[in-house]
Amino acid sequence: MVKLKGFDNIELEKEKIMNVGSIARINQVIEILEGLEPTEKINKCIELLEEVKKIEGW
Repeated sequence: MVKLKGFDNIELEKEKIMNVGSIARINQVIEILEGLEPTEKINKCIELLEEVKKIEGW
């Protein structure tokens, strides 16, 4: 299990479910969020998605 930085009650277990397609979709969402006006919530979402990518070794 991996605890996400800044989130006390969320734990992720590394599974083989994530694949290149999943990472590509995460990257697309990050690009969309980066195109929006930056707010604290949007920045947190981007950070969370980046953490998920790190957990999966991307």
